[in-house]
Amino acid sequence: MNDLQSHLTPDKLEAFHAGLMKDAYLYFGAHTATNETTFTLWVPGVTKVVVACTHPESLVEEFFQMEQHVLDETIWQVRIPRRLTGYAYEYIFETLTGEVVRKSDPYAQMSEMRPETKSIVAASSKHTWSKTVLHQKKVLNNKHGEKPIAIYELHIGTWKRNAQGGFLNYRELADELIPYVLEMGFTHIEILPITEHPLDESWGYQTTGYFAPTSRYGTADDLKYFIAKCAEKKVGLILDWVPGHFCVDEHALANFNGGYLYEYEQEDRRANPDWGTLNFDIRKGEVASFLLSSSHYWLSEFKFDGFRMDALICLLFVPNREEAIPNEEGAAFLKKLTNSLKEHHPEVLLIAEDAWNYPKVTHDTAEGGVGFHYKWNFGWMRDTLDYMETQPSKRSEVHKKMNFSLVYQYEERYLLALSHDEVVNGQGSLLNKLPGTLSDRFAQLRLLLSFWIAHPGKKLLFMGQEFGHFEEWNFTSELDWHSLGTEEHEEMANFTKELLSFYKTEKAFFELDDHPDGFTWIDADNHQQSVAAFIRRGHLPQDECIVVCNFSDQHYTDFELEVPENNTYEKVFTSESKPSEIAVGATNHAGEGLMYAISIDLPAFTLIVWKLKRMGGNQHER
Repeated sequence: MNDLQSHLTPDKLEAFHAGLMKDAYLYFGAHTATNETTFTLWVPGVTKVVVACTHPESLVEEFFQMEQHVLDETIWQVRIPRRLTGYAYEYIFETLTGEVVRKSDPYAQMSEMRPETKSIVAASSKHTWSKTVLHQKKVLNNKHGEKPIAIYELHIGTWKRNAQGGFLNYRELADELIPYVLEMGFTHIEILPITEHPLDESWGYQTTGYFAPTSRYGTADDLKYFIAKCAEKKVGLILDWVPGHFCVDEHALANFNGGYLYEYEQEDRRANPDWGTLNFDIRKGEVASFLLSSSHYWLSEFKFDGFRMDALICLLFVPNREEAIPNEEGAAFLKKLTNSLKEHHPEVLLIAEDAWNYPKVTHDTAEGGVGFHYKWNFGWMRDTLDYMETQPSKRSEVHKKMNFSLVYQYEERYLLALSHDEVVNGQGSLLNKLPGTLSDRFAQLRLLLSFWIAHPGKKLLFMGQEFGHFEEWNFTSELDWHSLGTEEHEEMANFTKELLSFYKTEKAFFELDDHPDGFTWIDADNHQQSVAAFIRRGHLPQDECIVVCNFSDQHYTDFELEVPENNTYEKVFTSESKPSEIAVGATNHAGEGLMYAISIDLPAFTLIVWKLKRMGGNQHER
C-alpha cells in the first residue's frame, strides 16, 4: 500500500461505508501539500476515472489517470507532484455501459463562480482563530433555553448591495451587517444557505457544493473573517443547511456515476416534485458519511454556532406520499447526526424545520427523540398570520387561531419563525398582509411583532420586516433601505429596537419558555372583543408580566383587566404609537378568574405589558 492509500486505512474505510465517518473531507476531494496535489473520489460502477485540471490563466486541460485504492475498488486516487492551488478541475468517468460522464467534486472546498461549474483546488487557509473568538464560541449558547434568542434571518445577496449594485463580500458584510444587528438588538444571525449553488433563484437551497462556501461572496477565509467578527461582538451565527435533498444539475451529484448513487434508486422516492430536486438516499452508508462529514466540516472549519436544517420532511417522512408515513431510516440518520454533533460540538444550536409534526423532534435521543434543540412552530405561524390577515370585524369568528398554539406549546421546544417563506411568491410583506389603511397596517405590524415577542418560544424574523418592508422579498435586488427615509418606516424600525431591548431585559419572556409555569391565560376566549390577556413569568416573582392584546379596531376605554394582586400596576411596554397612562391601581374583582382588576385604556391594535409597581419603580422601556 503506498503512502496515499495508507491514509484510508481499513478502519476508516469501514467507517465510511458504514455511514459513521464524520471527517471524510480530510480524505476525499483535492488536497495540496508542499510539492504535490492529491485527488480522492468515491465512485463505484465505473471502469476508468481521469481528473482534468485547468490552469487558472489557461483553457488548456491536463489529464491525470486515477487508480483504484488497493483495498477498495470503489475509491479512486491520484497523486500529482505539483501544487495545483487555484486550478479548476473535473472528474471524467467511463461507466460500465461505455458512457462518458464529467462531474465536479462532491468534496470540493471551492467552486467556480456561476454559471461556471468546475471545482477549484482550494488554497490552504491563512486564517487564525483567536482565543477570544474560540472562547466566545464555547459560551455563546450556554443555557440557551433560559436566554433571549432573537434571530435575524437574511439572504446575503439581497440584504444590501455595494455601490455598483454587486454583492457584498463576506468582509464587507461584516462591516455593514454586524453593527446593524447590534443596533437593532438581535442576538443571532441566520444566513440562508451559502453552500455552493448554481441558481440564484433557489436562494441557496438547491446545493451542489456541500463543502464549498459559494464564491459569490468571497473566499473561505473571507467567510471566516465574518464569522470571527460576529463572535467578537457576541453575535451568534447560524447556517441554514440542507441535508435532505440536492440539486439536479448534471455537473453535480445527480446520476453521479451514470446511475443512481447519491439519490434513491426507487423511482417513487427519488425525485422531489415540490422543489425540482432529488432526495438523498441516507440508507447508503457512503451518503450518510458524506452528509455527516459536511455538517462537521462547517462547525470544525468555520466555527458556526448552529444549524437550521431545512426540509426535514424529506428525511422524517417517506418521500412523495400524501399520507404522512414516518421514515424510520431517515429519523435514525438524524438521530445519529444530532448525537454526533452534540458529542463533538456541545456548544452547537440545532434547529429543525419540520412542517409535518414528527413526534419528539426536540427531545433527546435517549428519550426516543430526534435530538434537536428547537423546531420552527409552523402551527403558530400559520394560525397567527391567518388571524392577522382576517378583517378585524371577522376576527371574532376565528379567535381560536390566535390562542390554539398554547394547546400544544409544551410538547416540543419551539422557535417562532416569521421567515422568508412568508414574504415570497405573491404573499406580500408582513406589512401588506394586514388589512386596513397604511396607519392601521403599521399599528397591526407593531401588534404582531409584540405578540411574537410575548408568546412563549424563541424568535426569528426575516430581514426587512423589522422596518415594515413594503414589498415582498425580491431575490434580485437589495432591501428597500430608502424607505427608512419616511416617517412610518423609521418609526417602525425604532419600535423594533425598543421591542427587542424590552424582550432581552424582561426575564419573564424567555426564562421559562419551555415550561408551563412560564405562561397562564387570564382570558383566552374574549372573542367578542378580539382581546387576549395572559401572564408571563420568569424564575423570580418580581419578573411577572401581565400582557393584554387588542386585536380589534375598537378603542376600549375603562377596560377591566384581571391581575393577581391588589396593588398598583405600571405600564412597562406598549405597541401604541403614542403611549398613554403610566400606572393604575387594582380593585376587587367579582369575576370568575383572578380576584383583582385594573381599569385601563386599551387602544385598537395594541399590546400592552403591565408589571406590579415596586419600590423605586420599574424601568420604562416605552
